[in-house]
Amino acid sequence: MATVRLSDVQFDEDVYLSYLQEDRTDRNAYIASGVAVTSNELQARANGEGGLTSIPFWKDLDASSENNSSDDPTQKATPDKIGTGKMAARKIFVNNGWQAANLVSSLIGNEDPMRQIASRTSAYWEQRFAARVQAITLGLFNQNDAGSGDMIFDASTEDGANATADNKWSFDGFVDARATMGESADNLALLAVHPDTLTQMIKQEKIEFVTDSQTGVRIPFYNDYRVVEDKKLPVIAGTTSGFRYVSVLYRQGVIGYGEGSPRRPVAIEFDESAGNGAGIETLWERKEWLMHPEGYKFTDASVADLSPTIAEFETAANWSREFERENVGIAFFVHN
Repeated sequence: MATVRLSDVQFDEDVYLSYLQEDRTDRNAYIASGVAVTSNELQARANGEGGLTSIPFWKDLDASSENNSSDDPTQKATPDKIGTGKMAARKIFVNNGWQAANLVSSLIGNEDPMRQIASRTSAYWEQRFAARVQAITLGLFNQNDAGSGDMIFDASTEDGANATADNKWSFDGFVDARATMGESADNLALLAVHPDTLTQMIKQEKIEFVTDSQTGVRIPFYNDYRVVEDKKLPVIAGTTSGFRYVSVLYRQGVIGYGEGSPRRPVAIEFDESAGNGAGIETLWERKEWLMHPEGYKFTDASVADLSPTIAEFETAANWSREFERENVGIAFFVHN
């Protein structure tokens, strides 16, 4: 248990200076860029019963054959049929609490640690949401890497310190990764890269910055793909030396999500006897999320508790692809 105490607060007893909030450097761009979108179906299921939910889907018609027409009455055509399948998603039940001693507010004047904590919880949950998107992405990569590898183009070398231009980020490699989507490649629109990779791209003068007219934020683009800079993308140590980076191409909306309604999403807890009677205040927040990549089944093969952890979302055995490759809007480019 962590409690904000007087020793954690820096202030001048005579002239109190306003506190400065240190914003976190990692930002959630997945919702803003459209990778993760609210799904009406998942929203409804997020408020339903149980922790694991099945999502049925229609399979496409088989377009591999046809019948040649005939005037022979004895020739009978056999009709085809349409099939169904099921995706499966696991609900996420998470919470966190933040605590402060009442005496802190009394001694430092107008500043209130709990008010400051409450002003930052929204940003905190955005980052936890992004961490789940990142874990799902890594889980799909690990599952495909251990299997067919048909979603991955790998140009890297295990001797990263001696990588050539062919092993590093390149337009050719980008096109080859895109090509793993086949004729559905046009659906890809977003590109997530590690900051080290973005540095390579800027040095190659391949990044175009577009200023958002409403926010003034400069958004990077690469060949009309919006670029998301993400320091949590996989960085794999080379067997011999150096590192291998995993960059990800996404279709907009490939990850759907819904948000459930915990019985008490926000609660304030008071312990009046703590602090030898001065009192302790705790803010609790609870979230119920249902997040799922289109085309996959969460197998639940390796989950210890009620909700999958970040590490369990990253586990290859917990994922099974149910859609044909071209219908899954994610592609991976591995490079040095």
